[in-house]
Amino acid sequence: MGDPATVSNRLTWLRRRLAGVRIRLTVIATLLLAVALALAAAIMLFVLHESLLNAADGATSARAGQIAEALQSDSPSTIDAGLLTPSNDVDAIQIVSRDGRVLAGTPNARQNPLSDSLAPGARRTVDDARMGSGDDEYRGSVLGVTTPRGPFTVIVGAAEGPINDVVLTVAVLFCVVFPIILLMLGAAVHYVVGRTLRPVEQIRYQVASMSSSDLSRRVSEPDTGDEIATLASTMNQMLDRLQSARERQLHFVGDASHELRSPLMTIVGMLDLARTSGRPLDIDTIDTVVLPEAHRLQTMVDDLLLLARADEHGVPLTVEEVDLDDIVDAEARRLERLGRVRVHAHVEAIRVRGDRDKLTRAIRNLADNAERHALGCVDISMSRDSDAGTASVIISDDGPGIPEPDRQRVFHRFVRLDTDRQRSSGGSGLGLAIVAEIVHAHDGDVRVADAVGGGAAVTVVLPIQGADHTDEPPSAASR
Repeated sequence: MGDPATVSNRLTWLRRRLAGVRIRLTVIATLLLAVALALAAAIMLFVLHESLLNAADGATSARAGQIAEALQSDSPSTIDAGLLTPSNDVDAIQIVSRDGRVLAGTPNARQNPLSDSLAPGARRTVDDARMGSGDDEYRGSVLGVTTPRGPFTVIVGAAEGPINDVVLTVAVLFCVVFPIILLMLGAAVHYVVGRTLRPVEQIRYQVASMSSSDLSRRVSEPDTGDEIATLASTMNQMLDRLQSARERQLHFVGDASHELRSPLMTIVGMLDLARTSGRPLDIDTIDTVVLPEAHRLQTMVDDLLLLARADEHGVPLTVEEVDLDDIVDAEARRLERLGRVRVHAHVEAIRVRGDRDKLTRAIRNLADNAERHALGCVDISMSRDSDAGTASVIISDDGPGIPEPDRQRVFHRFVRLDTDRQRSSGGSGLGLAIVAEIVHAHDGDVRVADAVGGGAAVTVVLPIQGADHTDEPPSAASR
């Protein structure tokens, strides 16, 4: 999992990534707002322009209707002058004859007509109309009328220049105000994102200040209920695991050193005695003291290497079809040859898929453990559960048994319940730990219970799915 320095480096990398995210979020938010404001401005300018044109159309159309009504009783020359006077919404008025001559109108509209003559009753709207090549553009309402004096065309126009000026003024205002809004929003987003990510920097600083020798400190968890609080909680959980792993590592190293020291001291002591006395070690001393201690040391180193590999990559397995009954029968016969205890064995033909050497090692460790603690008898039995698809191997002894609170702890490393016995007469405390690793690597289970009549019974349960055990009829053998 790494130490606090590694975690701090990762948090520093995370902080830099988050700083980049902060800048990207600010840029993205600003760009999105710029696009939104541009679209809003375009829509607003379009709506404003159309609204002003509609207002102009309404004013010119109403004035044209009034003039058409007045022409029913008056001639163009005698019509009320007020109807031909410009206003805020009307800039040019023309009364045009059938042949296209301007008969009356506003002073600025006595030249060319803004539109061609219309038939009586016709109506239309003109856009970008001019009275001359250099004149302003007009938007006007054109109405053909019938009067007692003949047909006329009434043209009322509104200059488009003021309308365009209003739209242009608003556009310029948008161009001035919107960049200020963008800058303010960009600064606000940058500040808010930075404030949001500030607890990450605080977590990084707190983790960086921790040393690998003191993992008791924890980072502060904000009461915000957000992702930062989740990060802080996850970080504290990781620190809990780091502290627990470090404590287990220190305990493991201490126990391993203590276990290795005993055979090493024996071997070194015997060699030092031979060197100082000038006498070579006799064969009996080598066979009874030096060689057993060397073998014990070799076995312990092998056990430590297996557990180290299991911690790193799991127990390596060479999977094949294995006759579990052959392994159990061989271990029962081996215990019988040792002659220290009576062995009762019930062996049933069962085949599983697994690693033969690893399963042999697990069964041997259990057999040796039972033999070591038995008062006079070891019982080994096998059974098959066809419904569950499992095979069980039960190895029990008639010794003092294992108290219920310690039945899980005995599978931990360097755990020995009989701490007062001589090291030379007991194991290293790794045997059951290795059994647990091997069984779990085979997707099995191992547990401890009370044996019938007293003592401890260790049960190994292994799956038999996928193993070809149909070629061998079920049988049982007892000794």
